[in-house]
Amino acid sequence: MSSLKSKCLKSITVLSVAAALTACVNPVKEQHNSLVGNWKIVDVQGQAISNDKARLIFSEEGSVAGNNGCTNVMGTCQPVHDHLNLSPLATTRMACKGAAQQDAKVFTQALTHVEHFLVKGDSLFLTDMQDETVITLKK
Repeated sequence: MSSLKSKCLKSITVLSVAAALTACVNPVKEQHNSLVGNWKIVDVQGQAISNDKARLIFSEEGSVAGNNGCTNVMGTCQPVHDHLNLSPLATTRMACKGAAQQDAKVFTQALTHVEHFLVKGDSLFLTDMQDETVITLKK
């Protein structure tokens, strides 16, 4: 009888451990998944961006696309922990004037400084090496 109890306890223990392990969420994967989606660019280096076209879309497959306020942009990204490896973004050639042209220029320059990312609620913060926010986006 004690042999049966011992086997039952071992089985319950093994099942409990297996359930606990599968319930754990990999924080790196969770952070990566939180990056995925359609994000509106609201601020670049302290300059408010009011252009509704200005957005970035991060995919699960590692692509990034969107609009810098003037032209379409596309490239790849690889999040590793809180680090964001961005390829140089290709852009379409469109003639823009005024605020849209300035927004695109400021965004393109700021993007070269992005090193890290932080998702907090419905906000995405792209930060530089000193973790200073360079670009703020909202879902």
